[in-house]
Amino acid sequence: MNDKKIVVFTCNWNAYSGLETAGRNHRYYSADIRPVRIACLGRLHPGLILKAFECGARGVLMIGCAPGECHFDLDYHNAESVFKLSKELIKLLGFKDNQLQLDHVAAGDGEAFVHRIKRFVAELNGQRG
Repeated sequence: MNDKKIVVFTCNWNAYSGLETAGRNHRYYSADIRPVRIACLGRLHPGLILKAFECGARGVLMIGCAPGECHFDLDYHNAESVFKLSKELIKLLGFKDNQLQLDHVAAGDGEAFVHRIKRFVAELNGQRG
């Protein structure tokens, strides 16, 4: 993985359906994005996030279901816990605060999915999203 790659962990439900909708609607985002489909952000282990950075990711974006919409009844707070722990760990390793972010999209909202990715890339590039 070269230093331009950005890993986007997407939940299997809302976020991934947003990615699929974006594709069907020919909505484009940076070719540096590497989506990784997982069952649920609440089940994501901080070690996997750290591995992405170890392998050279410039940033990691976690996009999941909105609060109250989790298909695994883990809800957004589990994803927030994983995010907060991972954020503390990457800071210890010298990464910048904006290199890891957590967001959510509604099911099938391809426009919001692309907007979140573009905003994340802009912030990594030092621009306002």
